[in-house]
Amino acid sequence: MNTFRLQSVTPHLYRVPLDQPVVTSFGTMRARWALWVCVRDADGVEGWGEVWCNFPDSGALHRCRLIQEVFALLLPRLSGDNPAQLSAQVTAHTRILRLQSAEYGPIDQCAAGLDGAIWDLYAKRLGQPLYALLHQALHASNTGANLSSEMHTTSPQAQGVSSPPSSPQVRAYASGINPQGAAQTLERAQKAGHRAFKVKVGFGHEQDFNTLKEARAAAGDQWLAADANQGWTLTQAASFMPVLEEFGLAWIEEPLAADSSAADWQALKSRAPLLLAAGENINHLPAFEAALQTWGLGVIQPDLAKWGGFTGCLEVVRQARRHGVSYCPHYLGGGIGLMASAHLLAASGQAGLLEMDINPNPLRNEVLAGALTPHEGWVSLNDGPGLGLQLDLASVKAWALPLPA
Repeated sequence: MNTFRLQSVTPHLYRVPLDQPVVTSFGTMRARWALWVCVRDADGVEGWGEVWCNFPDSGALHRCRLIQEVFALLLPRLSGDNPAQLSAQVTAHTRILRLQSAEYGPIDQCAAGLDGAIWDLYAKRLGQPLYALLHQALHASNTGANLSSEMHTTSPQAQGVSSPPSSPQVRAYASGINPQGAAQTLERAQKAGHRAFKVKVGFGHEQDFNTLKEARAAAGDQWLAADANQGWTLTQAASFMPVLEEFGLAWIEEPLAADSSAADWQALKSRAPLLLAAGENINHLPAFEAALQTWGLGVIQPDLAKWGGFTGCLEVVRQARRHGVSYCPHYLGGGIGLMASAHLLAASGQAGLLEMDINPNPLRNEVLAGALTPHEGWVSLNDGPGLGLQLDLASVKAWALPLPA
């Protein structure tokens, strides 16, 4: 495939006020934001990505300005024949700005959204579903093949590369289940086709116990996990382990803060009767490797809209394979990032679960237009090129915001 150049990047900004806020141990989300980026190349091919912007409430505005004032200006300097090359160039060009501004998060999140859009565009240029190209990229790394040369073909089979089945399915779980009304939310998720669920804890021993009791009663013997959102100290987490065991949970997510020491994670691991999960707040490859080596994790959960995009998270999937840790993408945003997460999970070949927020969000549902609808706990991807989405921005026009001047 010949070198391609990007001509433009356009941000699209949205905000939906919430009647039912999403509650976490560290704060309350009173609106759903989405920042999507559309890249176009010289041939008019478009690719779409999503930038993480859940917190703080005004964070999406700042990231939108970064796309306009920093990343759009980088495009003339980017040139390559595969997305990984362009992603490396973006990282190199923003390195000093990251150091000077100390705004690692917003810059990394914008870079992640741009990376996702570039991969979508690239797959469309090749006329292939994105999961097939991602699977091919993982194979290229595992066999020591040259990623650039191997990805030039329009067919993975032409290079002898194994390919995932057409229209793959991935298992999903319903997320974003608040402590208040957990049983009702879980029952609504069941009616929507889910058969696995994750509830929020980290609100005090009594509240957490009642939440888990209510959720387990509603879920019966179905898959159930809990997310503490970094809400516990080591002492608090360790004291709650017997309670978690009582409810037969699949994992406890972020029982400790992401900056806790390896010694604390190991101490908790020695007391934990279930898998420990983390990763959404890890933000560079050496930290992922260290966590996989020293924390005792059973599940790793990078968020491709928050850090790394496809390019970075592909490497986390490789690391997880080496360490025998399950890969389950973290995600809580709009429809573009959710579909991207589903493609990477399908490409990974792992038996992980896709996180799907059960709370109403037109920036997810309207954009997906029926795609990724769970059936008996599974969702299917189509064979369309790229992400396989036919975006109808008119469906979310009511929540569009003017771009910052």
